[in-house]
Amino acid sequence: MTATPVASSGHARRSRMRPLDPAQPPLPTGLQPNTLQPGQRSVNAPLSCSVVVPVYNGAAVILRCLNALAAQQPPDPTLEIIVVDDGSTDGTAAALEAWRAAHPHLRLQIYTQANAGPAAARNQGARLATGDLLLLTDADCIPAPGWVHAFRSAFAGANPPDAAMGAYTSAQQTPAARFSQLEFEERYALMQRRATIDFVATYSAAYRRSAFLAAGGFDSAFRHANNEDVELSYRLAALGKRLVFVPAATVEHEHDATWADYLRTKTGRGYWRVLVYRRFPGKGVKDSYTPQLMKVQMPLALLALLSLGAALLGRTPRRLAGALPFLLSTVPMLRFALRQPNPALRSAAPWVVWGSFVRALAFVLGVAKALLQGTSLATQRDGTLAPAPARSEAAP
Repeated sequence: MTATPVASSGHARRSRMRPLDPAQPPLPTGLQPNTLQPGQRSVNAPLSCSVVVPVYNGAAVILRCLNALAAQQPPDPTLEIIVVDDGSTDGTAAALEAWRAAHPHLRLQIYTQANAGPAAARNQGARLATGDLLLLTDADCIPAPGWVHAFRSAFAGANPPDAAMGAYTSAQQTPAARFSQLEFEERYALMQRRATIDFVATYSAAYRRSAFLAAGGFDSAFRHANNEDVELSYRLAALGKRLVFVPAATVEHEHDATWADYLRTKTGRGYWRVLVYRRFPGKGVKDSYTPQLMKVQMPLALLALLSLGAALLGRTPRRLAGALPFLLSTVPMLRFALRQPNPALRSAAPWVVWGSFVRALAFVLGVAKALLQGTSLATQRDGTLAPAPARSEAAP
């Protein structure tokens, strides 16, 4: 079965996503749609949930995710799991079929499409879903036993949100991975102080299906797993939708284990975030997820690097004083690390200065790349990112 590419369009300052058509393409055999309209449910009926997991060449990790979904507590025989295989070329397809044969009691649907990226894959899963709630996670994540219940509870109140975000956990031991988890914990602490947020990450996310479809879903111009969730979050917030943080909805994840991988990941984050900020320039000033000090650290890290170079070349140690502002900027995160009750997070404290320095320089590289390339989120017919049109000399 092959998916129809998701239609999407956008430009530098405004996103005009078309609502996704839940009726296209036809549902696979054996999967019957709800008789209710999306987002509606019978009186006193519990919220039905559909979990959508995109996967690409994930044979080594997808079964851990599925096993965790099968072990959700309390058990939910109505839980629908939709795995969208985004054109895998390894043994993913065979692994999925074998797992389904071993779990005939579960509502697992497998949909295969030509490779189009995780944004398009999630949109396809949303079309096929029949639940009131769309729950999203990644193939390399392991949802905690109460993951579904935590999200369902968050949407069951008198004033349910339109979308919600959960949290990462990690049991890794390497300095880069522990620093990554400390970063997330710092952001979660920031979000917990807010009644509403403007960011929902797809590693642990929930959406009212009706709101997701009406907003047009993810922009399939994002061919890689990078900031497509940020763009949709900002778009939902601009539409007046209510987004909340649900810290109990946790998934275990393996972060970048080495500093080289961490540098590569953060460079990509910086690059794609610039493209999103061109659509939503106000978010570049402040959002609910990004510590403001992180932005300040970018020029301070450059100053520290230049000071170090000048001190080494000129053999003048006093020039190292230029690194002092950056060092002072890491103090709040260092204090945050030392206050953590989790010993693994406290053990990341010695790496705060180095990790913050690598992160800041990576962001600088990513931002510089985006600015130099002049790329915009204008979507071509093939769904790829088009270079920003050349500005006329007469343009203001």
